[in-house]
Amino acid sequence: MIDTFLSLISHQRLCEIAHTIVAIPSVTNNEGAMSDYTATFLTRCGFAVTRLAVPESGDTIVASIGHGETSVMLNFHLDTFDVFAGWQTDPFTPTQIDNRLYGLGSHDMKGGAACVLAIAEALGAHPELLPGRVLITATSDEENWSRGAHAIINGGFLEGCQAAIVPEPSNAGTLTIGQRGRHVFRIRFFGKTVHAAFGGGINAAADAARVVAALEEPGLVDLGWDEQFQLAGTLNVIGIHSGGTFILVPEVADVWIDRHILPGETLEHATAQIRDVVTRYTRHSRWELTWDERPTPAPGPYLVPTSDPLVQIMTAELAHEYQQPIHYVLGRSVADTSHFAFHGHIPTVICGPQGGNTCEANEWLDLDSLLPTTRAMMSTTLKLLSRG
Repeated sequence: MIDTFLSLISHQRLCEIAHTIVAIPSVTNNEGAMSDYTATFLTRCGFAVTRLAVPESGDTIVASIGHGETSVMLNFHLDTFDVFAGWQTDPFTPTQIDNRLYGLGSHDMKGGAACVLAIAEALGAHPELLPGRVLITATSDEENWSRGAHAIINGGFLEGCQAAIVPEPSNAGTLTIGQRGRHVFRIRFFGKTVHAAFGGGINAAADAARVVAALEEPGLVDLGWDEQFQLAGTLNVIGIHSGGTFILVPEVADVWIDRHILPGETLEHATAQIRDVVTRYTRHSRWELTWDERPTPAPGPYLVPTSDPLVQIMTAELAHEYQQPIHYVLGRSVADTSHFAFHGHIPTVICGPQGGNTCEANEWLDLDSLLPTTRAMMSTTLKLLSRG
C-alpha cells in the first residue's frame, strides 16, 4: 500500500508545484490568492475542504480524506514575510538555477507546501487504500499571530488527531522534536513629572534605563541550559520608550522584553525572574509588569519524547530516504507548530526541505531535497495510521 502511494510522487511534479506556488504572492495578511489555490487544489484531489475565515488575512484551509476516528495532520502555512531589500531576481518570479529555486517564501515554506500538496495528490488517487484519515491544513497569519492555527484548534478539528508533521525549513539529517516557547513582557514605570529645569520629581525613564542595563548583564538572570540540545533560553530587551522633547521629567516609561524559555520551564518562573530584577534595580518609580497584547495565546515550549511513535517512525523514514543518521533538534523560536503542540496538545515534529537565505533577500529552495522529504512524510503518515 505504501509503495503504491510513493510511486505516485515524482521529483518533476514536486518542482512543478513549487514553481507554481512561489509565483503566487502571499505576504502575511494578503494570503487570499494562495488560500484560493490551495482550496481548489485539495478539492480537485478529492478532499473534503472547509475554509475558516481569519480577519484581515486569507482563509485558513482544513481538508480531510479517508475515514476513522483518528487522523494524522500535515500542515503548512500560506503566508510569507514581505520583500527585503537586496533581491537580485524578481522575488515573485520563480527562478531556477541548477537545483536552486529562488523566490520569496521558496524555503519558508512553499517548498514544504509543495511536499504536502504532492502527498495530497497521491492520496487522492487511491483513497480506498487509506488505513485512516489524513488531515491537511494550510494556515494564514502564521508569520504574525498564528490566528489560523487557533481557528483550527478552537474549531475542534484536531479532535482525534494523533500526530502533526510540518515541513518547515530544516537542515539535512535533522528532525525537530520540540521548540522553545516565547513570551513578550512589558514593564511600565510610573514616575512623577516636574519641569526639567528644576529638581525633584521621579524620572521614570531613569529607572527604566537602570533595569534595562541590569538585564543586559550576563548571568544576572538564569536562562537555563538543555544539555541534550546544547541550548539555553534567551532574554532580550526589544523596545524602550519614554518622554520626548517637552521640557518635562518623564512620568511614564515602557520596556519590552523578549523571553524564550526551554521545555520544562514555565511562564510563572520567567515572570518571577523579571520581577526580581525590576524590584532590585528600580529606585523610585512605581511599576507594573504585563504581557504583550495579542489576539492568540502566547506559544509555550514543548518537547516530543524520543520514544513517541511519531518520532521513532519519522526518524527511521528520514534515515532511509537521506541515507544518513538523523539527530534531534530543539527549535530556537516559535511557529504554528508551537501552538499545535502546546495549546492543541498534539505531538508535533518539523522536517522539511533544505534551502538558504531563509526570510532574507535571495531566498532559495534546494529542489533535490523535496522528494526524500515528501517520501519520508508520506511513509510516516501511512505507518502511523496503520497503527490505529
